[in-house]
Amino acid sequence: MQKNKDRELENAIINIINHHDITQQSDLQKLLKKQNYEIPQATLSRKLEKLNIAKISGKYTKLDQQNQSKPSVLNIQISEFGIIILTTYPGNAGSLAYYIDQKCLNMYSLPQHSPIIGTIAGDDTVMIVVRSKLDMGKALELLKLDFPSIVTLAPTNYFS
Repeated sequence: MQKNKDRELENAIINIINHHDITQQSDLQKLLKKQNYEIPQATLSRKLEKLNIAKISGKYTKLDQQNQSKPSVLNIQISEFGIIILTTYPGNAGSLAYYIDQKCLNMYSLPQHSPIIGTIAGDDTVMIVVRSKLDMGKALELLKLDFPSIVTLAPTNYFS
């Protein structure tokens, strides 16, 4: 019974995302409430992630993982404290962070083995937290697979 309710809620979320320009989760919550779905923000965030819905260029969009294009990386800065900063075009940081999370965190059978702990996105900037200074080279190598231009932007001592 609960699975049917979950499926109905997920279908309602997808339907709203496909037919409305949703820029805030609170807007989505209001439209869901009109359809008699009361959903806390934290639960909604988890549902959006499960449904492969991300905020791209300021609005929530259902991503097609098969045809997902890679966001551009314009600049990279590397901190000695295990932080990588990537710059992209305005409005694209969310999709860049999502792409990195999906690619780099999901390629390991156990997330604790990934050199990248996670990302935080602004409008045009993504902060990548690396597990340790020792993992920086490994993290940059992972990023280099999808963003070869970072090799020319990053200090060469991190690449073998």
